[in-house]
Amino acid sequence: MSRNTLVACLVGAVLLGSGIAQSVNDNIEYDRRLAENHKTVFPAAGVIPDAETAKSVAMAVAMPIWGKETVTSELPLRAGLKGNVWTVIGNPHLHGGEMGGELIIQLDKRTGAVLSFLHTQ
Repeated sequence: MSRNTLVACLVGAVLLGSGIAQSVNDNIEYDRRLAENHKTVFPAAGVIPDAETAKSVAMAVAMPIWGKETVTSELPLRAGLKGNVWTVIGNPHLHGGEMGGELIIQLDKRTGAVLSFLHTQ
């Protein structure tokens, strides 16, 4: 557990123990307000610094959209960086003897934002 995570847990425990936060929703609202006024400083290497991280983020995005079976059938994913954009693609797979489509997800290296996602046919 990182030092920041430990501090956040301790602060949360103090808030809960002191009666300041009455419910999980109160904690979420409190943290939302903290984040709303926070000036984010992005890491020099970006939020998605390498291909392995890009593939992991793409998996997390793809699973709820296309389902575990479709996504895992396209493993291993491939990732390439051009400028500040990671493009992650799946491997086309066979459906009833015919080649299927592939997932394509683009991610902003600096911020981690999902720029686009699609699945070819």
